[in-house]
Amino acid sequence: MLAIYQGAAAFGDKAANIATMRARAAEAKARGAELVVFPELFLTGYNHKQAIRALAEARDGASVKAVAEIAREIGIAIVFGFAEIGPDRPFNTIVLLDRDGTPRAFYRKFQLFGADEQAVFAPGDELVAIDFLGTRIGFAICYDIEFPELARALAQAGAKLILVPTANMLPLNDVPTVLVRARALENGVAVAYANLVGTEDDLTYCGLSCIIAADGREIARADVTETALFVVSREELFAADPAILSTQLRDARDRDAFRVTLTA
Repeated sequence: MLAIYQGAAAFGDKAANIATMRARAAEAKARGAELVVFPELFLTGYNHKQAIRALAEARDGASVKAVAEIAREIGIAIVFGFAEIGPDRPFNTIVLLDRDGTPRAFYRKFQLFGADEQAVFAPGDELVAIDFLGTRIGFAICYDIEFPELARALAQAGAKLILVPTANMLPLNDVPTVLVRARALENGVAVAYANLVGTEDDLTYCGLSCIIAADGREIARADVTETALFVVSREELFAADPAILSTQLRDARDRDAFRVTLTA
């Protein structure tokens, strides 16, 4: 059902990255996947800083149309990241393209990482979940998944799978190895985390892309440097051991109940 791709983006070369998406989407389809997820800002590479403005495109721009045509030709749904033109600053955006190439959802990164991202991008203002391929899917981009509140909001909206295109760098290995699994465990949702590898200017990415089941089982895990395409079945993704499935989502009291009393 689901494929995630880990690899390096050709820095600033949209044509090369679109060609990679075509090749990997075809491979994913041949291996039985219905949906393939590529990393954050995979269209251009991540670490452009202010130069990303010149690479930004509209939602109906040439690159989204080109990848939509790939989805239609191959017959596979595709999620990938690109810089979307905004009124002031671009957005860090992902798009879900259906198997016929129709854009089904766009999501703009909600939690921007550090001063550099906040200077370059405008933040999104809403979370997104969609019923797709028989599953309610939520979206997060990289730093988003490090916030328990964001994943919890998606789970409370009924998401059973959270897709996370990412560009996480060294030495932040605890994000894919600890925090991603925690988000799955504490919400009883599957999480698919697709990271970059390699080096762009002063950043080296940590890889470690993974697919985590709702009960915290690690279904797939890349290493720090490999280029890899993982494909997992629906049965693997959604099989969960009831004995260890989290009950926090069910049992959590209303947030208003979490009041702190400060005492001397």
